[in-house]
Order: sequence, then C-alpha cells, then structure tokens
Amino acid sequence: MVSFDIVGDIAIVKYREDGDMEKIANEILRRHKNVKNVAVDYGVYGEERIRKIELIRGKSMETIHKEFNIRIKVDISKVYFSPRLATERWRVVQRVKDGETIYDMFTGCGPFSIMIAKYRKVKIFAGDINKYAILYLIENIKLNRVKGVYPLLGDAKVISEKIPKVDRIIMNLPHNSKDFLPYALGAIKRGGEIHYYEILPKDHDLTSRFENLGIKNVEIEDVHRVHEYSPSKTLFSFLLKVI
Repeated sequence: MVSFDIVGDIAIVKYREDGDMEKIANEILRRHKNVKNVAVDYGVYGEERIRKIELIRGKSMETIHKEFNIRIKVDISKVYFSPRLATERWRVVQRVKDGETIYDMFTGCGPFSIMIAKYRKVKIFAGDINKYAILYLIENIKLNRVKGVYPLLGDAKVISEKIPKVDRIIMNLPHNSKDFLPYALGAIKRGGEIHYYEILPKDHDLTSRFENLGIKNVEIEDVHRVHEYSPSKTLFSFLLKVI
C-alpha cells in the first residue's frame, strides 16, 4: 500500500508513474471508512504553494480537518495544507507565552495561527500572498471563535516592513524560507524567536547553516527533524534566537 495523507475526509496520494491510481484509490476507500474523497497530488507549484491535484474519487476538495481541538476548513486545490505538521504546530504552541506579538509569515489557511490563538492570549499578524488562503483563514477564525488573529493579504517581504516589531516569527515555507530571513530579522525584536523550516539533505551541516547564508545575529537554540521529505532530504525545524 502506498503512503498518503488524510486531510479531513480527503486522502491525498502522490502521483506514481508505476502505480494504478484508480486501484489505489479504491483500496484507500475500502480500508478507511472516514475517507470520502481521494485526490492525486502531482506536486506543489508557484509562490502561492498550490498543489496540482486531481480528484479521482468523491465530489469535493473542500473539507474540515481536525487536530488538537481546532478545526481547519480548506480547499486543497486552492490552499496548501499539511496534516504532517500537527505535532510541530503543537510544539510551537508550547513555546508561546501569553501577551506575545507574533508574525506568521506564510500562514496559509491559518493552522499555526489558529492553534496558537486557541491556547494563548496573543496578537498574531497572519500573512499570505494567496487570496484563497486569507479567505479560508477568515473562515477559520470564525469557525474556531478565536481572537487576536489579523489576516493580511500580500507579499511577506512587504508585510514585514509594515507591521510593528514582533516577539516571534513562524517561517513555514521550507523550500524558500532562506530568501525571507533578512525580512524576518527586520521585523523581530532583539531576543525574539524564529521558528524556521527548511528542507535540507539529511547529512547537511546544520550548525553552520546560517553562517553559510550570511546571517550573523542568530543563535540556534534547537533543531530537530520534523519528517522525511524524500529518500535523501528531511524537513528540519530550527528555533532561532535573535541576538
């Protein structure tokens, strides 16, 4: 059986040239009674991080996903969402203190922001360049009845220069986060923390990663492997302290 992700009642299967996708879809539906739709994922494209996706079983790509007592409404053909980060989102919540001001640079439909606002009294600037992401974020704020989340449509580089300096930044754009680090550093207070995500080779020298990027004013407080991305690459989570 191939691996797949489940978002709400949708199973998302990565396309395989050597696989019978129709047969795989039927087997998933047979084994998982909570799954009503099966979609084939052909990859994520563009600055808006949208999946090229095809629904081969079922009727809808919109669903409500549940994790850690929150509900996230999303259309997987319009907004990228990964259920594999549920535990990582909870880890970030544990780090946050009441009263913080936070910038969620690439919020998507808001899973980090919604979860933080559910469990902490904070102010969160939640930005994304994808208009559908912001529309779903607005719905998810209402759906979860959370306060303190401020949706911002636009380029993260521009938003970074318009918001007041923050205590914490979440940078969940693992293929391109490094390009936005200078803007994050310009938007955060000294002593603030950055949750930085990047996909790197498994044997990468993590300790000198930011020196190699020309970033001098951060210290790595923690780093761990979130999940395997491919046979040779891993999604890493860095907790950076701004000095």
